[in-house]
Amino acid sequence: MTPEFYSLREIGRKLNIPPSSVVYYKDRFERFIPHAGGGGRKRYPAQAVPIFKEIRTMFDKNWSAEQIEESLARQFHAALNDIAHDSPEGGANQAGPDFVADLTGMLDKMSGLLENQTAFRAEIDTLRQEVSVLKQEKKELEARHTATIINLEAQLADLKNERSNILEHILQRLDMDPNELASPPAEFLALPLVIKNENQEYLGVAGKTRHFSLCEFVDIIRENGAGLSSLEMAWSQAGEGWTLRITATKDGHDISHSHELEVAPTLTPSGNRVVQLTRLVIDGNTVPDPFLLVLFRKIKDGFDD
Repeated sequence: MTPEFYSLREIGRKLNIPPSSVVYYKDRFERFIPHAGGGGRKRYPAQAVPIFKEIRTMFDKNWSAEQIEESLARQFHAALNDIAHDSPEGGANQAGPDFVADLTGMLDKMSGLLENQTAFRAEIDTLRQEVSVLKQEKKELEARHTATIINLEAQLADLKNERSNILEHILQRLDMDPNELASPPAEFLALPLVIKNENQEYLGVAGKTRHFSLCEFVDIIRENGAGLSSLEMAWSQAGEGWTLRITATKDGHDISHSHELEVAPTLTPSGNRVVQLTRLVIDGNTVPDPFLLVLFRKIKDGFDD
């Protein structure tokens, strides 16, 4: 039985598709549509009709041309097999050599498309792996960034607290008398501390290799004030001498005690530079010289080089 062939116009009428659309489908997807003849006398076998119908259906679903090509590529071999099975023996020869050549060309194109599709899929898999690696790197960077921000925020909080403490200290110092902001030089504080007895002799505290200094005496005052709720010490200069004012308050007591320590640089008859404790005042009462001598003896008992 001779195969049945149709023109594009006849296919349009069978499928109720406008002729212009049928022509567009033929031009756009020509390699997927079997035909016979050449030039303007091409004819299309009955097996081409469902292909046009499928193209129309996919366009109605708003598929892109690329998606339609992929779908036709998957279905094309089955369509060709249907053509071969439905055609009588010798049908290909009856359709003419042009039809066979066209089918062979379309098979070659389909083979190339399938090879490209395999390459594209491999490339897509590679890109997916790269994206996965980039996502992991992004996650790690975000974690490090978050840790850095937390660390910086903690450092910033510490700096703010330190700045607040420094500012408070500065404001307290600004409220003090200018003379109280001074402090004896380190060389002065390092000199041996002595008292003068009734015989006008200079008495100090000496260890095995060094003498008891003014600085160490001030340190003893600070250590004894560790159990107090408040201990304030301020130096003021009077001529070459210095006065250390001490204000102490005990825990649980509102009463504060004020003491003054007056010292002056002195040169002993033997030519040694020392600091003389000239006066010690406790709560407004001057300590007699004999008590100063007792104080130095107690210091000597605990002073060990």
